[in-house]
Amino acid sequence: MDLRRGVRILSAILMVLLLAALGTAWTVSHLEERDPFCAGCHLRPEITYVGRAAAARGSRPVDLAAAHARAGLPCVACHRGDSSLPDRVRTLALGAWNAARTPFTPPDVPHHPVRMPGLPENSCRLCHVREPARAGIPPDTTNPVMAEGFENHFHTDLFRPDLQTSVGCVDCHRAHMETVTPFFIMQEIVIPACERCHREVGRGPLRMGP
Repeated sequence: MDLRRGVRILSAILMVLLLAALGTAWTVSHLEERDPFCAGCHLRPEITYVGRAAAARGSRPVDLAAAHARAGLPCVACHRGDSSLPDRVRTLALGAWNAARTPFTPPDVPHHPVRMPGLPENSCRLCHVREPARAGIPPDTTNPVMAEGFENHFHTDLFRPDLQTSVGCVDCHRAHMETVTPFFIMQEIVIPACERCHREVGRGPLRMGP
């Protein structure tokens, strides 16, 4: 009898903990849709990025992230991966870890530098490759990111199974670097990424810079 009662008590405690965890995850998932909520913990340099995003709604965006904000996307849209269960778990776990260590972070350093580059990479591919309608590409229209041709080989080659490279979207398209160049890409960022890809796949020029 005592054993059964103990099992029931333990089961009840576990159920309460599970419900609390699910409730917390649900609440945070809704709160993180608001950039000020995220900026409350990500103080430097992310507060600058939030300011640029807010300014972009009334003027020309100065970086890629601000351009996404102008289209109505919050910060978390590019930092939670592809919204699959594994990526949501990773995102929430990273947020929980950041929240737990906040009291122990020295005040003179950025509180929470963004980790897990795979999350923004998965976000890019969700909207610009797997579901291009999310990126504003009309149905039955060629997705420019996946269009065949030499002028676009640097995109299409990333998805070829016979070419293995560590280079991804975010290696060329830096979200938070201010620039007025087309597509917010800069030669000094792109060329090293091209050369790294060429080294890894074993073809292409290795010295493309001046």
